[in-house]
Amino acid sequence: MAENENKKKKKNTSNSSKKNSTKKSTNNKKKISKPVDTTKKSNVKNNVNEENVSVIKEKTKAQDFNKSEKEANLKVARKQLYYSNNNENDEFSKLFKIVLIVTAIIIVFYGVTVVVTNKADEAKKEAESQDVDIQYDSIMIGSMLNIDGSFYVLIADNDDIRLNEYSTMIQTIKANEDAPSIYTADLSSAFNREFLSDKPNYESDLDKFKVKGTTLVKVDDHEIDDVYDNYNDIIEKLGELD
Repeated sequence: MAENENKKKKKNTSNSSKKNSTKKSTNNKKKISKPVDTTKKSNVKNNVNEENVSVIKEKTKAQDFNKSEKEANLKVARKQLYYSNNNENDEFSKLFKIVLIVTAIIIVFYGVTVVVTNKADEAKKEAESQDVDIQYDSIMIGSMLNIDGSFYVLIADNDDIRLNEYSTMIQTIKANEDAPSIYTADLSSAFNREFLSDKPNYESDLDKFKVKGTTLVKVDDHEIDDVYDNYNDIIEKLGELD
């Protein structure tokens, strides 16, 4: 019996040893593994790192591009704003200049109009006064004996080259305060033409009265008092009246 038990124990121990050995062998087998390829892992890590770096670079490039694009857009917007402001200022200045020019033209035109109007009024008044003077100083030969008082009448022939000299002397005489009255009668007038003749007649009867050319006549109390019918006599008498 004891031998049998010892045999069983030996079998058990041998079996257990076998099992242990098999377990160890299996464990050893398990523990033995293929060598790890570290180069692959490092390459993978490097690839991953490079990809990350490239991604980061692309992101930074995109950010830089966006930033530069924003700056460019901002510059463009500033330029547009600057040009728009300048254009507005230019338009305002142009409008202001146009308004000034139009105002200046209106003022100048108004000033010229006023000056021209004033000069026209002055010329009109002067002409009217001259007309009054001429009407007052000019008479018709046929009515000269109807005037009261003592006076002189220069019967003027427009073809006489000395007529301006006579007129100048008469104007000088009239400037004196005590100057006698001197009238003129134009022989070229239709009302006086009938008194022109080649045969002069100095009667106080005006139906017979005739002159040959420029003649200075003195009238006193509705009568012909004296007659001067040549250049020397006329100049001498007008000189006495001055």
